[in-house]
Amino acid sequence: MAVQTAGQKKGPAVILVLIILVALFFIIKQAMPKKYYYTTDLKCEGCGNVFQQKIASGTAFPIKCPKCGKSAAYRAMKCLDCGEIFTMKPVPVAPGAPEEMMPPEMPKCPKCGSMNLGPITERKKEE
Repeated sequence: MAVQTAGQKKGPAVILVLIILVALFFIIKQAMPKKYYYTTDLKCEGCGNVFQQKIASGTAFPIKCPKCGKSAAYRAMKCLDCGEIFTMKPVPVAPGAPEEMMPPEMPKCPKCGSMNLGPITERKKEE
């Protein structure tokens, strides 16, 4: 007749707890919202630096400039008609409104008024 010790009974219980913890980890990971990233052109209003950066959707502007370190970089566009590079800084809808709110109008070049806009730098194909 074999005598069971307390350690022999704990083995299956520990394995069961580990399986439950791993399953909970995967369930929680699936429930968390996914972040989507995109590459965009940015221009620092502090130093004028134009650069390309990969950012998460929903990122609040301004972004920190890698050249001067100031949080003054906004999305930038290039007018394909006159070549003007300008920022697309969010404009409050009304005085005192949050900066993230943008009016529902199409962007246009501040220099010539054209709506023929495009990226500043050529996009690299992501593999």
